[in-house]
Amino acid sequence: MNAVHTPSVPPVARRPWRALVAVLPFVLAAVAVAAVFRALRDRIPEPLAVHFTPGGASDGFVEGSGFLTICMGMPLVFGAVIGVLVLRDEAAGALRWVISVGYGLAGAFGCLTVSTLLVNADAGDASAVRFPPAHLGVALGVAVASGAVGRLCAGRDRVRADKVAGPARTTPLALADGEAAGWSRTVGSPVLVVLGPGFLGVGVLFGLTGNWVGAVAFAVASLSSVAFAGVRVTADHRGLTVASPLVPRPRLRIPLARVVEAGVQQISPLADFGGWGYRLRSGRSGIVLRTGEALALRLTNGRVFVVTVDDAATAAALLNALAARARTAGPGAGPVSDSGQGV
Repeated sequence: MNAVHTPSVPPVARRPWRALVAVLPFVLAAVAVAAVFRALRDRIPEPLAVHFTPGGASDGFVEGSGFLTICMGMPLVFGAVIGVLVLRDEAAGALRWVISVGYGLAGAFGCLTVSTLLVNADAGDASAVRFPPAHLGVALGVAVASGAVGRLCAGRDRVRADKVAGPARTTPLALADGEAAGWSRTVGSPVLVVLGPGFLGVGVLFGLTGNWVGAVAFAVASLSSVAFAGVRVTADHRGLTVASPLVPRPRLRIPLARVVEAGVQQISPLADFGGWGYRLRSGRSGIVLRTGEALALRLTNGRVFVVTVDDAATAAALLNALAARARTAGPGAGPVSDSGQGV
């Protein structure tokens, strides 16, 4: 196969201190919970009330050790996830938003957890504990204030040096008449790789406290994250195919007849699609697993489909050549692809 020259992209300058800024509120929330729990340990009932009705009456209880494990473990797990996203530059273009929301969530979680310990203090019977609705208002205020602090600490969002406005046109490969060619790459998602063990850890924490419903839910989320943490992208005479390398379904296929043009685009998951995975936006959709290079297809219905993958320029050049050959050959020529999910 002929080689395709891909323009060099300036390396992304990462700022590790921003990852520390992103993780800080979750660490502080865990430390605050541990400090208050230790100070009140001899004054809270065993088990203690941890869930309340809309009117404030207690209706859920857990052992003190289980409460401490969950309320320290959860902020540390989610803080680690956000820290990795920021460190790997997965939040480029939306960094202030990510850090601000993280600060708000950590502030609200810490406030509600500490409030729960305080209302349990000196209660002889946990069933008599009440959670005043005013505490929810305080938690909301803390969340807003924390979010504002996070936004200030995050600094400015920078525009990626390799960001382009749209797909860059790619010259078709020079294929001889009747020459067969194919291209395939596997791409992984750092986000799902981190979330998989994170969900498993939270599931274990729930299991230790006897909450088997929560444990099973997070275990399923962990398995799903691991199963779809990578996809194999293939370009050949059938068109573009995206499938998990571990399970046969689901599989997505775009036949050559639907491809108007293929190109390359730089993608930031949060800034461009609001997250990771299979994403839908007005006029575009895609499999977005990471920040960086993506294969972008302009389809006959006017939409754009993208999939983040290395060496996208070669795949785009091959698809342009194969699509042009298919159009020249006319409808009905060539092999018929098997059924797959549409875009």
